[in-house]
Amino acid sequence: MNPINRRQAMALLTALPFSTRVQGKTRPGPKRRLVLGSFHEFLLEPDGTLKGWLTQERSDGLAHDALGLGQNPPLAAYTLVAVPGLINVIAAAAGLACSFAVLADGRLLSWGLNAGSGLLGTTPLSVVEVTASWGPNSNTPVPLATKFDAVDVSTQESHVLALARDGSVYAWGKGDQGQLGNGPLPIINFKTRTPSAMTFVPFPVRVPDLADVAAISAGRSHSLALLKDGTVRAWGDNQMGELGDRTTTNRNRPVQVQGVRNAVAIAAGGDRFSAALLADGTVMTWGNSSTGALGRAPWGHPPWTDAGPPDPTPAVVAGVRGIRAIGAGLRHMIALTDAGTVISWGADTYGNLGRGGNKTNTPGVIPSLTGVQSIFTLNSSCFAVLASGRIMTWGAVRPWTRPSVGYDWNSRSPILLWLDGLDQP
Repeated sequence: MNPINRRQAMALLTALPFSTRVQGKTRPGPKRRLVLGSFHEFLLEPDGTLKGWLTQERSDGLAHDALGLGQNPPLAAYTLVAVPGLINVIAAAAGLACSFAVLADGRLLSWGLNAGSGLLGTTPLSVVEVTASWGPNSNTPVPLATKFDAVDVSTQESHVLALARDGSVYAWGKGDQGQLGNGPLPIINFKTRTPSAMTFVPFPVRVPDLADVAAISAGRSHSLALLKDGTVRAWGDNQMGELGDRTTTNRNRPVQVQGVRNAVAIAAGGDRFSAALLADGTVMTWGNSSTGALGRAPWGHPPWTDAGPPDPTPAVVAGVRGIRAIGAGLRHMIALTDAGTVISWGADTYGNLGRGGNKTNTPGVIPSLTGVQSIFTLNSSCFAVLASGRIMTWGAVRPWTRPSVGYDWNSRSPILLWLDGLDQP
């Protein structure tokens, strides 16, 4: 029998009944998955439990609430603890002091910070009409205000995306730049004031005219959706061309990313760029050209500046081939090869390229990483799960775990992830 390619494998997966896909996703597997947030992170275990830790201690308690620990005493940073009572988790996301978990039965739960833009999605319209605001924060997982059968969830900062099993997408949170994808923000019929729109929507709303979606990725202020036919839709902030429609016009409804075909994975970068992995193992990028995250030389500026022209036309990253997974950080990218190595490119401010003293921000292999099975990155932190079960990390890491290079919390080469309570093989 001839081996199948990425596109064929994806088609077979999406053709399966939902119950079959859920069973496959929740069946105990050999490796953990990491879920990265701004102040906290999680390990999604093969048995469907979720264990988290703080990367920063905050006096306001928001990071503690984002772990979903209820009224338990504050937890020291970098101490691993299970989210109480949470089982059968198939997907999760961690944002700006808030968290989300998709359960095998399709329920989507949230907890943490809700104030500001209703990121928890727990405030029903009937409450908004009276209060003109968001509902309370929660230090334990609670259900969303809108019910649908979820299979995935994604967030970084301003808004949240959720993928439903029928291929539709729901969005909530801040919408001032069109990142919710539902057109002009809805007019709320307030009970005590003149009807008007708010800058946010604190309950999930279905993104109209978007169907057959296979994957989602939320950037800081823009959104991506991969369709089952291998094309990509984008909406939201487009000042740097991160929507890939060959313009720099913000869009409040999904538009097609131009020139991207046969995509099998997507990634929305933090600093206004986007990427797609194609079925042939190549990677296309578009958006902010100033930091090197596109895999093309920056526009004559150091990688830590915001200067540089937008690049709204997707293009293949030269020399990057044989890729089976991608990850987009704040201003860099990592890519997992079929051979189990990792290629990185972009800004290296915190050592997030993992290539030691090599300051070149063009694509290159991380020399000390082999046998990698999965990769994860957010902001300036990077992780790799090895075939051995070990978890490696580089970039912004736990302070004082090694001789520092410029900062006490960065490592320019992969090191073993160190958490109190985590057993490494």
